Amino acid sequence: MLYTGLKASVILFCLFTSFLGNSQIIKGQLLNKTTSQCIVGARLFIVETEQLCVSDSTGYFSFRQPPVLPFRIKIQAIDYGSQLITIDSVRSTFKLELEEKHIDMQEFTVSGSTAQMQNKNPFHIETRKISELTSVAAMNMGEIISNIPGVYQSNLGNGISKPVIRGQQGMRVVTLINGLRIEGQQWGGDHGMGISELGIGSVEVIKGPASLLYGADALGGVIYFTDENYAATNTQELQASLIGNSNTMGGGGKFLFKQSKQNLKWMIGSSYTNHADFQLASKQFAKNSRFNEWVLKSALSWNSKNSIHTFRYSYVQSTTGIPGHTHDTLVNFQDFQVDDQKRKYELPAQFFSNHYFSFDNKWYYKKNTLHFLLGSTWNKLIEYDEKVTIPSINMSLFNSLYSLKWIRNQGKKLKLIAGVQGMLQNNRNGLNPSDTLVPNANTLDNGVYGTIQYEWKKWNFQAGIRFDNRRIETFDVFHSINPVVKSFNSPNGSIGSIYNSGKFTFRTNLSSGFRSPHLSELLANGFHHGALRYEIGDINLKPEKATQIDVTAEINQEHLVWIINPFINFMKDYIYILPSGAYQDGMPVFTYKQLNQVLFYGSDIGMHYHPHFDHRLHVETSVSLIYAQSATDSSVSLLPQPRIQNTFKYTFDIGKKFKLKDLTIQYAYMAKQNQVAFNELPSDSYHLLHAALSFDIRLKSIFSCSIGCKNILNTNYIDHLSRLKNIQMPNPGRNFYISLSYKLSNNLKNKTK
Repeated sequence: MLYTGLKASVILFCLFTSFLGNSQIIKGQLLNKTTSQCIVGARLFIVETEQLCVSDSTGYFSFRQPPVLPFRIKIQAIDYGSQLITIDSVRSTFKLELEEKHIDMQEFTVSGSTAQMQNKNPFHIETRKISELTSVAAMNMGEIISNIPGVYQSNLGNGISKPVIRGQQGMRVVTLINGLRIEGQQWGGDHGMGISELGIGSVEVIKGPASLLYGADALGGVIYFTDENYAATNTQELQASLIGNSNTMGGGGKFLFKQSKQNLKWMIGSSYTNHADFQLASKQFAKNSRFNEWVLKSALSWNSKNSIHTFRYSYVQSTTGIPGHTHDTLVNFQDFQVDDQKRKYELPAQFFSNHYFSFDNKWYYKKNTLHFLLGSTWNKLIEYDEKVTIPSINMSLFNSLYSLKWIRNQGKKLKLIAGVQGMLQNNRNGLNPSDTLVPNANTLDNGVYGTIQYEWKKWNFQAGIRFDNRRIETFDVFHSINPVVKSFNSPNGSIGSIYNSGKFTFRTNLSSGFRSPHLSELLANGFHHGALRYEIGDINLKPEKATQIDVTAEINQEHLVWIINPFINFMKDYIYILPSGAYQDGMPVFTYKQLNQVLFYGSDIGMHYHPHFDHRLHVETSVSLIYAQSATDSSVSLLPQPRIQNTFKYTFDIGKKFKLKDLTIQYAYMAKQNQVAFNELPSDSYHLLHAALSFDIRLKSIFSCSIGCKNILNTNYIDHLSRLKNIQMPNPGRNFYISLSYKLSNNLKNKTK
């Protein structure tokens, strides 16, 4: 497989690229618009060629001229926020003047149809840097992104975490890394994201139906991860870090090396984490909640005369214990809370391996841009229940996909986008597993779409339409059901607008989505030990359809920003899993059901305050509310609890060799959840308090250090979305941690003039 992939890559390289071209070197200077002082250490990112340069001590910078006009420069500088500047004429030297910004809420986004600033998007995109989300350290990527308003996590201990957007999870949430759709059997409650924070620079979240851009399944929303930028042109960079945790007596380390020349950039990195059973607030331990993970990440990018091409490959391998596993008919939940903490894996356990490969290409012409992506993902899951020689589950999922997008700039105001996307999934069971949850099957998706964007004064408008088809074919008789061939298709559309006056932004968007039943929902019939249940599907399930109205109002003042984002999502033929009340060999039986109509509604409310009297202080507050109504049931299962999050950050910048940087305090309140489905238990409210202190140690090189504590109050709680709620297992108790990181950057020799 590897040889075939490399051979195909060489062929594609020969077909789609030309000799590397030499372009003119452009020089510029960054100045403060008010004081005319030079801006030092600003990072300038050339969007079209993905070049990165940094302004020097006099504010000067240089880069190789992109092959197209106009081109865009994204600028990030302390006290100036993120700004996007368009250069529409060739100049060998020029000056850029920036205005100071006390609060920056208009981040540059890449998950929309075109890369642009947030204040141009008709639909609201939550954009966060990973460094901001990890100001207080987290155990996994699901916990990291759960700091974003409207985003939660459904976890099975520390080792497995799944994203939840406005109450939707699993197959309704599409996850992408640099445009590559990640398929890792996310339909299972015990299958995590398979994504590490290694090399990830930012995350963007689209809430609600996003089928127009990303195809079927994106009813709940999209999570779009973007890699860190490469090193600045003609430099190389080394990053390394270590972290230790008291709760799990574990931790990890990672390194990332990056090097960039004028036309060639690459990076490679690896990480390893190892954790023992997590400790509860009662001082006992969650039996068999241990896990370890190893990650390899690499990327290679080069520019030709009018194009940019990127190879990416990542590998994630993890071993995870299954807490709460039992075959006893009468279960004593206290048996899963033990006095001894262990690290070495024991049965039952799951072994995951994920391969992600993509070949990304962009061609730039006078008024046109062509974007072509080929990719594949391979997920392998082996679960051992009682015998290490015979797996209880042995499943492979191989996914091949393509995406072709054409962008036409018809003048400065009008933009046309059209594209096709498709993927082929192969679900296969290994030889002789003791349990088979789903049959061998192929799933084929194809979709075509088109959108139009128009800018008029302070308004931006966008509208589009899409058509998708999905075909599912099984190959074996499975639990007395003959081989199945099913086909689903549906048109979808989206229309939206945004008004931006600088101090006030108003956007509204109407979008629809479609999701066909997944293979597991149609045909599941067996023990899912990792999810702690016996699952039964329904062959007669219909496709889901959703229509969402999303409104966002932003008030932007110099020191205060308010964001109010209410939504209504109407879904037909909603598929959900429901506890039946029965037990099969000690495990609760869950069945897939369908509701004719479900109305989800709620709001995300956010506030960012940066007081004039002390610019070192930042206060952020967010409220997430999600409700559901159904005519035939009291509610749907697994609705997140109402949540209030507060973050207080104070920057000190005190000292020389030992510099105190900042203090971060986070407080979260989770309200009671009484919106429950039939046989689903409600959840109590709880409070969480976290804190972290960071500083630099300046010797010959700079070391950054952070010490912190999660769950300072040692709260004993069970989150409503926890997969361990079935066995009444609390979430982890208090955890102290310390992390140390090191970053070294230097210029390359033989620098191109």
